[in-house]
Amino acid sequence: MVEAKIKQKAVGTLVPIFSLVSSQQISQDQGSFETGLYFLDWLEKTGQTAWQILPLNETQLEKGSAVKHVPSPYKGYGVGLAPKYLSAKDAQRKPTLQEKNTFIAQNKEWIEDYALFCSIRDVYGTDDWRTWNKALRTREKGVLKEWVKSHKLTINYYIVTQWQLHQSYKELHAKAKASGIALIGDIPYYISVQSPLVWAHQKAFQMNKDGTLPYVSGIPNTPGTYFGRQIWGHPLYNWENQDEVIKVWKMRLQHQSELFDHVRFDHAKAFFTYGKMEADIEANDQYVRGPGENVFKEILSFIEEKGLKVFAEDSGDGTGGLRKCLKEQKIAGIKIFHFAMKPVDEKVNEKYVFVKRYEENCVAYTTSHDTETLLGYMQRLSPTQKKKLAIASEAAYDATDSIFAKNIREAVLSSPAQLVIIPIQDWLLSTDRINIPGTEKEVGDTNWQYRVGVPVEGLPEVK
Repeated sequence: MVEAKIKQKAVGTLVPIFSLVSSQQISQDQGSFETGLYFLDWLEKTGQTAWQILPLNETQLEKGSAVKHVPSPYKGYGVGLAPKYLSAKDAQRKPTLQEKNTFIAQNKEWIEDYALFCSIRDVYGTDDWRTWNKALRTREKGVLKEWVKSHKLTINYYIVTQWQLHQSYKELHAKAKASGIALIGDIPYYISVQSPLVWAHQKAFQMNKDGTLPYVSGIPNTPGTYFGRQIWGHPLYNWENQDEVIKVWKMRLQHQSELFDHVRFDHAKAFFTYGKMEADIEANDQYVRGPGENVFKEILSFIEEKGLKVFAEDSGDGTGGLRKCLKEQKIAGIKIFHFAMKPVDEKVNEKYVFVKRYEENCVAYTTSHDTETLLGYMQRLSPTQKKKLAIASEAAYDATDSIFAKNIREAVLSSPAQLVIIPIQDWLLSTDRINIPGTEKEVGDTNWQYRVGVPVEGLPEVK
């Protein structure tokens, strides 16, 4: 069996599993782990050795709905796999009693709380546990014990569903390893307040006694912020209770280590500095100091113990402390060519535009799930801006945007970066976006709906 480790000068694709479409699953409106098996064939055929996947956890319920989950994978439960990734075929599997008990034992840190949480969610019609009765909210042992007794069938259903999902994913991971393809996960810094992890570890988060959030996650609108002010709405970690926070992190990372070969740390700078936001009062937005280098190193040490390779998102402003630590630990940061032109003027951004100067120990992208696609970017820029990009990146300029986008893609692929990841839309030269930051809606969000316009069996060959 070929070991799935990122080799020097590896190339991979970024595409969420939900975006995949297969001609063999015409009844499904989104990709499943089974669809991923067919996508691996394309990656292998095109000589790629990595696939970056967005977070796979179940997401919080949409406001006002008892059944519909929000589409954003960054509003997740933090553990477990989303049932939407289970194909109809894989849902027919049934574990033996021994298989189920083994699965529970292997995932004891989270599976029982997860299944219990889901059973209560179904009765109350909401996963906002702060609206449940006080005994359930505060996890009174006697009440929880009685609930488990009276809801055994529902709790068992959720445990079995997770077993099915993990079995299906194991097949995907096994095929990837056999093909020499590394699966790259993405771990959000924050998790939704409407999650079993927050419910089970309330002391790890900044919350008032009634469960309301005094502050939430986000990005203040500073001169160096590319997307402007963003309100994400997650609870902030209570770093005064550091041991409990680290316990939550290790639980999440343990689960990630069982799923992926590598993981991208999303918003890693928050270990050093993070946004403290009041949703309705922009004037009170502020950056505050995070737990710092020692905590980050402890997290990294745990990751190393679990055999999980890591690289970190270090784009944006306020990342000096993070970058210093990454360099000391010899951990790769990222380069996203989309940021090669500064948003406030027509000057190039030297950190991203000089692709031939990219460090070897970095992961290079053309664009990301949060940005325009490469073709969309070229269509927006003026001819003057594009010519500046061509000169600095040494990509051949062409007045036809699709050709110039392809030339930029080739320049990034030729960079010294140890790993280059191309979003699927940039292989296909599409303008369809996955997400537009700052436009999220509580109900009817149109982000995170992207579907690849071609079945995986018909994807074109790429170089």
